[in-house]
Amino acid sequence: MLLPSQHPWPVQANELKPALQLVLAIARADMGLLLLHDESAGMLHPVIGHNMTEAQCQQFGTHRPGIGPFGQALAEHRRIHIHDAWREGDGLSDIARAVGFRHLEILPFYRRDGQILGALAMIFRTAHGSPRKAYKLEDFWGEVVALALSHAQARLEAERQRERVVRTSEAKIQFLARMSHELRTPLQSISGYVDLLRSGTPQPLTPAQDRMLARIAESERILVHVIDDVITFARLEAGHISYSLGPVSAEEALRVAEAVVSPLALDHNVRIEVKPCPPGVVVRADGDKLKQILVNLTANAIKFTGAKGMVELSCHADEDSVWFEVADNGPGIDREKLRDIFEPYVQLGAPVVDRFGGSGLGLTISREFAAGMAGELSATSDLGRGSTFTVRLPRDHGQIPVQAVPSTATARSPRGRRVDIPPSAP
Repeated sequence: MLLPSQHPWPVQANELKPALQLVLAIARADMGLLLLHDESAGMLHPVIGHNMTEAQCQQFGTHRPGIGPFGQALAEHRRIHIHDAWREGDGLSDIARAVGFRHLEILPFYRRDGQILGALAMIFRTAHGSPRKAYKLEDFWGEVVALALSHAQARLEAERQRERVVRTSEAKIQFLARMSHELRTPLQSISGYVDLLRSGTPQPLTPAQDRMLARIAESERILVHVIDDVITFARLEAGHISYSLGPVSAEEALRVAEAVVSPLALDHNVRIEVKPCPPGVVVRADGDKLKQILVNLTANAIKFTGAKGMVELSCHADEDSVWFEVADNGPGIDREKLRDIFEPYVQLGAPVVDRFGGSGLGLTISREFAAGMAGELSATSDLGRGSTFTVRLPRDHGQIPVQAVPSTATARSPRGRRVDIPPSAP
C-alpha cells in the first residue's frame, strides 16, 4: 500500500516497497509500515504499508522524536519492542485493536551524520516478534535503506542546486543583455561624434585634437570589446552557446584573421606573416567561432609583442586533425603562469592591464570555443623568445560548398574599423 503524500521525499515510495517486503519476510512479520522523516515539520509520516489498508496505515498517524514509542526509538537510537500493544497507553492500544496486532517492533534508521531518516514498524498479530537471529539482517537492512535514502537526498539537493544555478545564470544573462543595450547606446553616440569630428566637420582639427579623439575612439573600442566578452562568457557558463559545425577552409580562416587584425598590427608597428596552408586543407568547425579564436590570438600576440616585432600565422594537418599556430617573438610568458592565462579574468599583472585594457576573458572564451568544436587550445612559451598558441581541430575530408565561400566578407577589426576582405584567390 503506497500512501498519498504531499511531502517531497528523496525517492519514490514504490522504489522502497521491495526492500520493505524483504525485511518483513526476514522478520516473519504479518504487516509492516515504513515511515519517513519530514525535516521541515520534524515529524515521521507513514509512507508505505504492507498487508495493510490505507485506513489502517493512517491509524498510526504522525510522530515526533521523543514522544511515544516511535519518538522513543528515534531519540534513543535503538530498536523498541512493544510486547503487548493492547496494554499500552498513548492511544497505541486503540490502534492495535483497530488494526489487529499485539506485538510491535520499531527499527529507526539515520544518516551517517546522525540525522533522522525514518523508522520501520514490524507488526505481528501474535505476541511473538521477529526471531533474534534475524536482528542483524534487519539492522543491516536499515543501514542499506538509510544509505539509499541519503544518496537520493544528496542527488535531490544537487538537482535543486543545479536548478538554482540555471536560474541565476539566466538572470545574469538577462541583466548583462540589458546592461549591454544601455551601455552600447551612449558608446555608439560617442563613436559617431568622434568619427564626425575626425572627418573635419565642421572644422579641421589640430594634430593634438586628433590624437585626443583617437584615444577616445580607442577607449570606446575597449569598452565594447569588454562588454562583448563578458556577455559571451556568461552565455558559455550557462551553456547557451550553439555551434554550427561544417567544413571550413583553413586557408580562408587564416586570411580572414590577417585581414581583421592588420590595422592593429599597423598601429603597433608589428609585422604579420602568414604561411600558406597545405592545399585543400578543410577543418570541421564553426567558421565564425574559428575565425574569432584566430583573431583573438593574433590580436593578443600583436599587443604583447611590441614595436618592430613579428607575428606568424600558420597551419599544418594530418589525416585526423588540423593545427593552427599563432607565434610571436615577444617577451614570452613565465611557465608558472602559462596555465593560468586560460582562467577567467587572469591577466599578466597590473602593468599589462593598464597598458592594454581588456576583460581577461579572451583566452578563456577561445579555449571554450575550441572545446565546443571537439578541439583544444594550448600554449607554449620561452621567456625572451616569444610564445606560440596552438588550436587543434578535427579535419574534414569533405568538400566546401560553393555558397559557403562568400565573394566578399566584412568584419570588424580590433580597432573597431570595418574591414572588407577580398575574395579568395582561385
